[in-house]
Amino acid sequence: MLLKPSMFAREMRMIHCRSSRRCISATTVNSSAEVKPNFYVPKAERKTGNRNVFTVDAKMGEARLLRNDRRCPTRELNFTPESWGKHKDPYRRIRHMINTFRSSPLQRLAFPDLFGVTMVSFCLTYYNEFIAHADAMATVSSAGFAGGTTVIGLLAGFRLNASYGRYEECRIFWGDFNNSTRDLAGQTMMWMKDANQRSRMLKLLKAFPVSLMFHLHAKGCHHNMLKQFHVTAVEDGGDADKVNDGNLDSPHQNISGDAEFTFEDRVHAEFLAELRDIYSDGKDEEDFQRFNKVKYGGGNTPLEVLTCMRETIAGSIDTVDPVYVRELDEQCQRLCAAFGASERVLRTPLPTGFTRHSSRLMFIWSHTLPFALYPAMGPLLTLPTAVLTAYAVLGVEDIGVQLEEPFDILPLRQYSDGMYDAVSAVERNYTPYVIKKETPYDEKTLSERMVDLVNESKKE
Repeated sequence: MLLKPSMFAREMRMIHCRSSRRCISATTVNSSAEVKPNFYVPKAERKTGNRNVFTVDAKMGEARLLRNDRRCPTRELNFTPESWGKHKDPYRRIRHMINTFRSSPLQRLAFPDLFGVTMVSFCLTYYNEFIAHADAMATVSSAGFAGGTTVIGLLAGFRLNASYGRYEECRIFWGDFNNSTRDLAGQTMMWMKDANQRSRMLKLLKAFPVSLMFHLHAKGCHHNMLKQFHVTAVEDGGDADKVNDGNLDSPHQNISGDAEFTFEDRVHAEFLAELRDIYSDGKDEEDFQRFNKVKYGGGNTPLEVLTCMRETIAGSIDTVDPVYVRELDEQCQRLCAAFGASERVLRTPLPTGFTRHSSRLMFIWSHTLPFALYPAMGPLLTLPTAVLTAYAVLGVEDIGVQLEEPFDILPLRQYSDGMYDAVSAVERNYTPYVIKKETPYDEKTLSERMVDLVNESKKE
């Protein structure tokens, strides 16, 4: 097989890229080539401008994120009272029917599943009507097929329930992260007397959900980031519009120098941008570089953040009561336990043998469905009835498959921002209560006061 010159050049560039992968660091970055964050928006810019880290689908609702590909699942942001009102609206079914062709299950199943059912139905109808004799039509007993349909329906329902259990469990984990982070922030402000230790601990609490999000999701919940990304950057002052070769993630890509970056490099750049937003004051730079090194080396960044928390707590023994030190460590244990449970869900899917077996049964059932429907539906209704029935059952099973990986569905970025805002609010608003010491009364003054009280009671 001969390669065209352009294809050969691209292959050589990719080989060169793999062999000379650059280490991206916030302070020691190659001056000729630097990966710029393409998706993350600093929190200060979100408040002052119109930029937002979330891209919502205006046609599908303000709480639903925009899907950049038909294979993407439905992702919702946190519900508000307005969202719940729309969710329970009496006209919701009409709205849902209007948006049917934009729905995730239909677009995901359109090809190859529903396309295959359509082709089988069409070929079956053509064969039975134009080729086969009346007594030699290709059909299956509807009564016998009904039993198999019942089993398939139960199988799809079981799959959905099992996956929702994982989804609910992960939501509970992130609720524990949120509660423990708030408790630790309040306890830090109450008990840590050293200002440097207190500042470091609060930054670690902000960095923990960020590191956890990038640990549990390959793209750090930047769902529109493309894994297949090819760009040859231009020199400073060049035309940024000519940078891409038709496969850019976003029109805002900003890269300087001649370089080609891997998917891991771009994810690492997004991680550093979020971390730098936390360590923007230039203090605790050792922690920043420490997390950078662990993340780029493929290590466990959330565990490293927890280790730094415990180092800070252990370093405060001289200024914090041992009882409070133990209380702080127990909160770290809660974070570590929820983190370990999240890793368990991430690394342990439903038994893969069950997934493969149910997938095979779904395929066989959906593609033999037209044979069972043909005797009752005839040549005109077999195709639409088979497609609708397959869509109903396969859609339930497909939703279950998507929910099996909860960290790709849950709005982890919104949870992380909520924890950041909560820690910042505690840090900003906490005011220690100072008990005012009153001048003690001597015995004579106390006696006089008691006499005055008795006299006042007699007058009344």
